[in-house]
Amino acid sequence: MKQTLSFHSPIIASTQSKVDVEAFEKSTDAFEKGEHLQSFYLLLDYIDPELRSKFGNAEGTEFAVPHGSIMVYLRLEGDQLNITAPFLLLPEKGRIPLLRQVAALNLTELTLACISLQNDKLFFDFHCPVALCNPYKIYYVLEEICRIGDKYDDEFVTKFKAERIYEPKITPYDNETVDKVYEALQQSCKECMDAVKYFETERKYGYAWNILSSTLLKICYFVCPQGQLLNDLDKAITDHGREDMPLPEIVSRTKSVVTRLQEMTKEQLAADLYFVETFISDRRRSVLKNIQDNFEDAYEKAGSALESGDFIVCCLLIINKFYELYYYNNVQNDVNAVVVKAMKATSAMSWEEAAPILYEAMDNIMEGELDVDDDEEGGDEDGETMGFDMSQLQQMQQEMMQQAMQNIDMEQIQKMQQLAMENMQKMMAGMYGNNNNTEEDTNK
Repeated sequence: MKQTLSFHSPIIASTQSKVDVEAFEKSTDAFEKGEHLQSFYLLLDYIDPELRSKFGNAEGTEFAVPHGSIMVYLRLEGDQLNITAPFLLLPEKGRIPLLRQVAALNLTELTLACISLQNDKLFFDFHCPVALCNPYKIYYVLEEICRIGDKYDDEFVTKFKAERIYEPKITPYDNETVDKVYEALQQSCKECMDAVKYFETERKYGYAWNILSSTLLKICYFVCPQGQLLNDLDKAITDHGREDMPLPEIVSRTKSVVTRLQEMTKEQLAADLYFVETFISDRRRSVLKNIQDNFEDAYEKAGSALESGDFIVCCLLIINKFYELYYYNNVQNDVNAVVVKAMKATSAMSWEEAAPILYEAMDNIMEGELDVDDDEEGGDEDGETMGFDMSQLQQMQQEMMQQAMQNIDMEQIQKMQQLAMENMQKMMAGMYGNNNNTEEDTNK
């Protein structure tokens, strides 16, 4: 292994967060002043300035917001906020194992919202007086519903043959883009396996670990997968970071994941390649100070490696950290431009040549020197995404969601939310011995 991994431009060139930070500050201020309804509206504006106009009714009392493969309904009724998200229809067979998994989610991963069962259908539910709708709390409720709903529906459909209640409105990658992604995936897997084989022969399992880590993160970066493929990659990345087993065993396990990716057919890959509307991002909004704090240790080690002439270590540390940045964050455009410029320049370059370029890029980020040419902000050489017109995508998604909004039966949603409230009250009454605290517990 005498060179760095190849760089492939991502499907989505810019991942900069669309949240309006000023709107959240206004939301918290309004809540503290007792302007609870205005605080709620400003929270929606923080998430997406166009959300209320795109997904709400004229009165501003009902919102149907898509997120991946679920639809989140928010309804203001009197002094109450009701949040509901249809999840899954129970299968004819295998219900008990699925319900056990759902019970585990309610106990371990859901803190404020819960999943309830209504006539063989599973729903996410949360109910709260508007006066108690602290912006932090409501954002967290929406985040956990979106994160858990969009993650586990694919898993439960695959494992238990459950059916989705809401079919997501998706825009598949076009054939040309699928071809490019497939070729890039094949190249990335081959490069990875060749490098790991080389480092294993040298018994340098730490180097092999870094190559595997960078490859998994890199695939998430340029493929932008959805569905079960994304779930599988997330699990592989989590397992790769385990500290409770020997490094050679971790390397061996992750190698098998890369092999499975390499063996996927183009048709299998294409099934999880699509664009879909999102409500709450599963990644954090990047902040330069936070990036600098996170980079600090790798920056010092990479600098020492560069000074001592250990160019491989310098490159491995920085490349892995750069791809990790995109995995956990919606990266702001100025930082993205610095990273992409360096990664393009050092693609498949010798370690010795690549090390100073990569280190300079990390040094620029650590020093806050983020001025680069406008044409270096990511994507392919023409400045656009890998074979997809994003303006057309946004227009198509908006048209589909307008059609979906026309088909929403809000009376049905209202009945569903009322049933959810009644079921929750009965459940809580049973758990707490039919005491008089049911309503307080339900409202959390």
